[in-house]
Amino acid sequence: MDVKAFQQKVKSVQTGSQPMICTPLIGQTKEELLHEIEVLTEKKPDVIEWRADFFQHLHDKEQVIDTLKRMVEKAKGIPFLFTIRSEKEGGESISLSEAEKVSLLVELCSTQLVDAVDYELMQDVTHIQQVSQAAKRNAVTLIVSYHDFHRTPGVDRLVQLFVNAKSVGADIAKIAVMPHSYDDALTLLSATSHAKKHLSIPVISMAMGEYGAFTRMVGGLFGSVMTFAVGKESSAPGQVAIQDLNSVLSIVFQRISE
Repeated sequence: MDVKAFQQKVKSVQTGSQPMICTPLIGQTKEELLHEIEVLTEKKPDVIEWRADFFQHLHDKEQVIDTLKRMVEKAKGIPFLFTIRSEKEGGESISLSEAEKVSLLVELCSTQLVDAVDYELMQDVTHIQQVSQAAKRNAVTLIVSYHDFHRTPGVDRLVQLFVNAKSVGADIAKIAVMPHSYDDALTLLSATSHAKKHLSIPVISMAMGEYGAFTRMVGGLFGSVMTFAVGKESSAPGQVAIQDLNSVLSIVFQRISE
């Protein structure tokens, strides 16, 4: 998909349409990923995320770019989000230094193979700025994300995190937290609603685990422009199968539009 078309698709969600469904690729080898992309394409997600921290050859830029190129060809126009999730925020252990990771993200932005990249708010602001500048030069959407796998901060803290993501150059601000009750999940949805009303960029949010699964289904009602579903295998606790999520979203948003 053309990056401008992807950005327009994100913008259309802001006007009240059904949130986009993103499914992750977590294969460790090129062969696994190419098989995975065939399976996912049949399920017609709105966005495909390559969780490249699972990839065994992440240290080899040529292999990364070649694998991405092959997958994009098989994806038949479905936009790609490229993510190397930090181990501190739920990702796999990788051999790259943070500077090497940033260098890879910057280079991928210039290839025009990705529509969006994800980089974490917890990282050094200098690194965030490098990724942000590369994304803007190449019209790639930058998602600045924050993950807490242990708890759910309060509403004020969550809203501030959304604001902080925008201040460092995010085109979309993303927050994922771990609730220990349904009240925690409602805290996340309340912060999402506030951010949607007061922030000038789109937001993505979800609560993980058993108490948070329902936020992946109703988050769009509170302003989240994207939700994540299981394609072949889950990349985070609480993800719902794409077929089930599609069914729920269709019912919810059909009723709202009537």
